[in-house]
Amino acid sequence: MRVVLLLVLLLISHLALANWSGHAEDAWPQLTMLAVQATALWAVFTRYRRSPALIRLPWLLLALAVLMQVLWGSTNLLTTVLGDKGGYLSALATVFSSMYLIPCMFMVSRSFVRDEPRVVAALDLAMACVIAILLYEFFTHMLSGPLAKDPSSIYVVVYDADAIDFSLAIMAILRLLGARSFRWRFFYYAASSYLLVNAIVATIYNRVEMQGLPWWAGSLIDIPHALLALVAIRQPPRWLRAYHPSLGVSQTIASFAPIILSMMVVVLGFSVTRFSFVVGLVTGCASVLFYGLRVAFIQARHMDMQRAGDLSALRLEQQVGRDPLTGIANRVTLDTRLREAMQEGQRTTHYCAVLMIDIDFFKQYNDSLGHIAGDACLVKVASVLSSQLRARDSVARYGGEEFVVVLMDANAEAAVEAAKRMTGAIERLNIPHPLSPYERITVSIGIATQAADTPMDPVFLLEESDRALYMAKKNGRDRVEVADKSAHDLTVGWNRFDIVK
Repeated sequence: MRVVLLLVLLLISHLALANWSGHAEDAWPQLTMLAVQATALWAVFTRYRRSPALIRLPWLLLALAVLMQVLWGSTNLLTTVLGDKGGYLSALATVFSSMYLIPCMFMVSRSFVRDEPRVVAALDLAMACVIAILLYEFFTHMLSGPLAKDPSSIYVVVYDADAIDFSLAIMAILRLLGARSFRWRFFYYAASSYLLVNAIVATIYNRVEMQGLPWWAGSLIDIPHALLALVAIRQPPRWLRAYHPSLGVSQTIASFAPIILSMMVVVLGFSVTRFSFVVGLVTGCASVLFYGLRVAFIQARHMDMQRAGDLSALRLEQQVGRDPLTGIANRVTLDTRLREAMQEGQRTTHYCAVLMIDIDFFKQYNDSLGHIAGDACLVKVASVLSSQLRARDSVARYGGEEFVVVLMDANAEAAVEAAKRMTGAIERLNIPHPLSPYERITVSIGIATQAADTPMDPVFLLEESDRALYMAKKNGRDRVEVADKSAHDLTVGWNRFDIVK
C-alpha cells in the first residue's frame, strides 16, 4: 500500500512540477520521472530476490532493462543541468536507449531450459548485442548525420522504433500464452504489461515530440514504469492460475521465440543499408548464420539426449531379458541359458547344440520394402522358430536379423533335423522377397555341438556356429552347415530343395 501511495505522489508531483516550470524537460520534472523509474527498478529487483533460482534470470533481465531506462533518464537530466556542448551526453543517452533492447530481446527469445547448451545462450546474447549496435548506428546516422536534414528520416526512425517496441510486446504476450508454469506466466504477464504499455506510450510520445513537447509529455514515460512497479509488488490475477496452455501450443511458441532475434537483425540490417550497404548485408547474413548455428547446436544436443535415452532403454531391455520387437529372449538371456545348458551337458553327458540362424539377403529386403516390413518379417521368423522348439529348448535374438537356438540333449544329427524343420517352416511362411534369388524369405543355419572336450565357455560354441553359418552363406545361402567335422557328411550339399527330394 505504501508503494502505491508513493507512486501516486510521484505521478502527481511530476505533473505539478512540469506545469509549474512549463517545460517537460526541466530538471525537477525529470527528477520525479527518475524516481518513478527507480521505484519500478526496486520492485522488479525485489521480485527477483524472492523468486526461485530457475525464474531469477528473467526477472534480472527485466531489472536490467529498467536500469537502462534509469541511466537514459539520468543522462538526459545531466544534459539539462550541465549542458552538452560536445554532444557526448546525448550519444551516451542513445547508447543506454539501445542497450535497453539487449535484456528485453534476451528475455522474450530465450527458452531458459536447463539442459540447453551454453553456446546457444552465447549466440542469443551475441545476436541481441548486434541488434543494439545496429540500432545505435541507425539512430545516430539518421538523426545526426547528413540524413538528418531529410524530414523523412525522422519518420523512418519513429516507425522502426514502433516496430521494435511492439514486436517485443507481442513476443512477450505470446510467451505468456505459451508458459505452462504459473511462475513463468506471472513473469511474462509483468513483462508484457510493461512492454506493451511502453510501446503505446513511446508511439504517442515520439509523435508528440515531432510537434514540440508540451509540459505534460514527460508524464507519459511514468505510466509503464508505474504499472510495472504495481504488477511486480501485487498478487497475480486469478486467471493466471486458471490458464493452462496445451503442450503443443507451449512447444510451438517456445520454438518460434528465438526467430525474433534473427528477424530483428534482418529488419535493422535492411534499414542500415540506407547509409551502409556492406554493414547491412553482413549483419543480415550473420543473422542467418547465427540462427543456423543455434539450430545445429540444439539438434546436436537433442541427438546426444536421444543416444543417452537409447542407451538407457538398452540397459533396461537387458535387465528385462526380452527383445522388445520379437518378444523372444535377448542376447543377455541367451548367454545365461547357454551357459546353463553347457553345464548340464557336462554333468549329464547329454550335450547341447547351438544353431546360429541368419535371414538371407535381409538388408536388401529392408532397403526395398522398408523397415516396417523388415520388422514384421523378424517377428514372423521369431514366432516360427519358437514354434519348432521343445519346451526345454530356447531361442533368442542375437542381433539384427540373426537368431540363436539352444537345443538341450541334441547331437549333430538331431540338430540338423531340427534345422531342417525350421527352414521348412520358414519356407511355408512364403514371405515374398523381390531381391532374393529364391524370391522368398529363406535362412542359413550354422550348427555347433558340445562335446566332452568343449571348453566351458558359451563364446566358443557361438563362434563355432558362426563359422558354420559363414560356410552356409559362402556355399550359396539357404543351407545348413555343421561345424563338427564328424557330422560334416550329414550336411554337405544340403539345402531346402533336399526336403522335396
